[in-house]
Amino acid sequence: MLSWNCQGAASASFRRILKHLLHLHKPSLICLFEPKVSGVQANDICSSFAFDEWIRVESVGYSGGIWLFWNNTLSVEILYTHPQFISFQVTENGSSPWLMSAVYGSPNPALRKRLFMDLSGQYFEPHGPWLIVGDFNSITDRSEVSSSKTFTSSRCSAFNNWIFREA
Repeated sequence: MLSWNCQGAASASFRRILKHLLHLHKPSLICLFEPKVSGVQANDICSSFAFDEWIRVESVGYSGGIWLFWNNTLSVEILYTHPQFISFQVTENGSSPWLMSAVYGSPNPALRKRLFMDLSGQYFEPHGPWLIVGDFNSITDRSEVSSSKTFTSSRCSAFNNWIFREA
């Protein structure tokens, strides 16, 4: 699996780097975050990669977006799509299924708070093994910021509450 906050997928250099990573590592599942591309252009880029299946959450302007690609060596069942995440069940080689969520948290604090409610609320209630990857645009403590002068504990409370409630 490859998970990458690519911060833009429209450039030729992005496509060249991703194709190199695909050739080198041969992942069966890829999650790309913040591609900053939408519509027909996004579909054209997604179709250019050699994956059997893909789904995407549309970018809003030049912000956000999630692209998920997989090969038929995996069985992927999409359980829920949301503006900030895709949750799905993965089964590989007849083993027990497990859950995964690919997350791109909004930079907007109110929308991000909604993300935490929706990830574990009425729309999607995970049971069993659950892997979460992505960019929450959140922090857990002061050590994760470059300038502690702008840090407030309220900045990380919703994220920490969600983590410890789900753990």
